[in-house]
Amino acid sequence: MEVKRRKAFVVDEQVWKVLVNSTQPVGAYQIANMLPKVSATQVYRVLERLVSSGKARRIAAGNAFVVASSKTDAIVICRKCGEFELLECPEAIEGLERHCDGRSFQAKQIFLEMIGTCRDCRG
Repeated sequence: MEVKRRKAFVVDEQVWKVLVNSTQPVGAYQIANMLPKVSATQVYRVLERLVSSGKARRIAAGNAFVVASSKTDAIVICRKCGEFELLECPEAIEGLERHCDGRSFQAKQIFLEMIGTCRDCRG
């Protein structure tokens, strides 16, 4: 029996649509469960390409992914509802870079993750 393989760009597009439409960071297995006939391995490959190209960010705190731009410096995530917001905060990044430079530390990448409670959940 011949197994029909899906074209990579088709899976890329499907994963991208899930990320774009998600209001919360989403994991590879969650994405795979949303897409028929797409394995978690395929999703991880797509996510790797999206992160490498700067179109997505991996959120270490939840081992999940979000759509992002190269200008995205930080993310704030509500620990109760999971909603997130991407932020551009060049002043904070510049301050951290100066701090690193002053200690002869060369930062390869700076991305801030802040977890707290959003206005709606604080009530």
